[in-house]
Amino acid sequence: MTREGILLEKVPHLKTSFQGEEHSYVRCVLADVSNPERHFECRILDYEDIPNAIGEAVTLEVIRAITDRRSGVVRFDCRLIQTAK
Repeated sequence: MTREGILLEKVPHLKTSFQGEEHSYVRCVLADVSNPERHFECRILDYEDIPNAIGEAVTLEVIRAITDRRSGVVRFDCRLIQTAK
């Protein structure tokens, strides 16, 4: 599954444990391309920072979805899909 959106915010240089290994990641919030009022939160794994600036389009490959049952928020662990500009 892929997600495509406009980058609204990003927090680079974060670390997490994923599948038993430590990975760097960038926490991002994107506005859905088809419905800009709909936002989604994601972690882009294996990057210290991404080359995309706020306001640019981003395409991500979803590795897994995580649902926080208390808040009802769904977050996505992703990989950045490089696209030619």
